[in-house]
Parts: sequence; C-alpha cells; structure tokens
Amino acid sequence: MEDASDASIRTVLHTAVLRSASIGIGTLDGAALPSPLSGHVEELEDDTLVISRPHEGATRRELVAGETLHLSIAADRGFHHGVVTVVGRWSHGIGMCKRYGYRVSIPKVLMHEERRSLHRVPVAFDLAPRAVLTRPASLASVGEGTVIDLSEGGICVRAQLWTLLRCDEPLLLRASFPAFIPEIVGRVAVAHVMSAKQTGYTDVGLRFVEAQPELGRAIRALELRRVNRAGAAG
Repeated sequence: MEDASDASIRTVLHTAVLRSASIGIGTLDGAALPSPLSGHVEELEDDTLVISRPHEGATRRELVAGETLHLSIAADRGFHHGVVTVVGRWSHGIGMCKRYGYRVSIPKVLMHEERRSLHRVPVAFDLAPRAVLTRPASLASVGEGTVIDLSEGGICVRAQLWTLLRCDEPLLLRASFPAFIPEIVGRVAVAHVMSAKQTGYTDVGLRFVEAQPELGRAIRALELRRVNRAGAAG
C-alpha cells in the first residue's frame, strides 16, 4: 500500500467522479469490501464527496448522519481506501432521472492498494461487449462502441459519437455481451463525457435510470467466479 499525499487526494477523487468509479463501504471494526457492487462516486463538492445510495446485495443500505465508515474507491490498478463520515442525504434531478445518495466527508488520507485479480469488474475482460446509444423519442443513433467498465450503478462506453452529448441527458442503451452478462436494454443518463486515448473515440459514462436486477446477479456471479479462480490459482 502507498499513501496519497493531501495535495493528490482531490485529484484522485476528481478522477473517480469522471469515471463514476465503483465503491465499497464497511465499518471501522472490519474493512470495506473493495468491490464494485456497493455503489459509485457521484460528485465532488468543496467540502464533501457524494456517493450513490449503496447496495447490500439486492437491498439498499441506509446511512446515518455522523456515521463513520471505511470507503474503498475502485481505481485502474486497485483501490483507494479512506475513512469518511456521513454528512447527510443528497439528491439531484427531477422525475425519473432523479438520483439519490449521500454526502460524506473528504478523507484526510487515502491508501492505495494494488490489487488486480480480485473484486474488480472492468468489462475489458475479453468479451468485446458492444453498445449502441439512441435518443429516447426518435430512436436516432447518437453513437456506438465498446463497453469498458460496468457496475450495478452504471456503465462506461468508448464510443464513436455522431453528435454532442450533455451531462444528465437521457438516452437509450443497448449493450450486448458474448458471455456471462445478459444483454442490457434500458434508459440511462449521461454522467460524463471525455476524450478517449483512442483517436476518434469518446468515453461516455452513463448512469442507469432503471434498476438492473439481472445485471446485478450476473456481476455477483462473475465476481464469485473470479474469486474462486484466484483462490484455486493461489
């Protein structure tokens, strides 16, 4: 493990927001499960970090203001761990696109853990999953590409776009996977748009507007498969 300096903590959190990074939470008498199954990072404010309402399996976990938690944030090469205090509830948007979560304090220290084989579900796992994005009303295509990251809270697509997208814009998503993960068809909202390293492509972070129970079960099964495989290899 390595310490993240105070100056780099906000940079780490800002990157997590751009990626809608997955999170794990736990109590201080144990450890946060560094798993993408608990929720994701929503926003970074001046004095607080916003996380989505966390899951415990198929149910939502209620957090209490003043509660102190161990928070794990998924990164490219492992996880960032820190201690946070719940500040209060958070919501954004209206109607079907309204999102709910919690504000927590910004951790004073982040520990970076290198862990590549367990509890991480980027979708560049040899499946070459494809995704198509369309407008909800006209069904006109706005872009298509490859799914590169996936959690119960959202999905990131590296796409060729035919038009500009704005934050919180509603879209329809169809994503197909050769194995393990069921096809995803449903409404999403744009979380972030940023240039990809690949010329001509854009990384589009999307939040699911509708619950994806089959996706959740498939991710947990895939996670268990990976853990068992790593245990057998060890």
